[in-house]
Amino acid sequence: MVSKLYEKMNIPAACEVGNTIFKKLFYENANMNSSDKEIFTNHIKKIVWKYSFKEENLNIKGYKTDELDYEEIAVIEVLLNEDKKYKRIAEIIQNTIPYPLVLIFAKDESILLNAASKRINKVDISKNMVEDYIYSSWINFSNLNENEEKFLDSLNIRDFSFINIYKFYYSFVEKVKIFNVSSITGDFDNLKNKDIEEVNVLNTEIESLNSQIEKLRAELKKEQHFNKRVDINIKIKRIESKRNNLIEKLKA
Repeated sequence: MVSKLYEKMNIPAACEVGNTIFKKLFYENANMNSSDKEIFTNHIKKIVWKYSFKEENLNIKGYKTDELDYEEIAVIEVLLNEDKKYKRIAEIIQNTIPYPLVLIFAKDESILLNAASKRINKVDISKNMVEDYIYSSWINFSNLNENEEKFLDSLNIRDFSFINIYKFYYSFVEKVKIFNVSSITGDFDNLKNKDIEEVNVLNTEIESLNSQIEKLRAELKKEQHFNKRVDINIKIKRIESKRNNLIEKLKA
């Protein structure tokens, strides 16, 4: 099913690599404990370096400063036996391979996308520091909804920014972030025309309120006193109202 994603991305043949990345690379170069090695051994079927985006094959300039090194992007496919530990797998791969990566996790009919913000490690310039991980939700190709279809259609790389590789990479990152927010609003097309920073701020606030609601609901299950249960319910309703107002702002 992951081949359908590549069709949507419309990647030139010149960018294709197709090399297997053996798990030994991570065993020898990553700071892995026994649990990490068990995850790689049992949860991963295969890791493949599918595509490379760089000046030679995409006619796009690299971008390098004292803080950033974006001269090549690797698209790496991770075929999974189990889909429970993908975040730990992403952390290990993103920290082991220094340049910008698009990770595509595939399990049966479903895929999940990952990217990461990286900066140059001033102590060891051969390595980059990962500052943030961005994940999509799982997308099942056998049961796509309209919002997922719109998101996948937006991943045509010919429509990304070609100012430089850094801008190109963050075209992808922004689309994943907008897709994540659109799971709340149900309208990817409406959100992609909004200011991405405003969308991120509102989404962060909504996620914070959702966490508060979950915590209060957990308290409610344990609380035996009627009056305290009423107080907790009132707090939940108040926070839900605030959250719903923010969702309406995203939809507007």
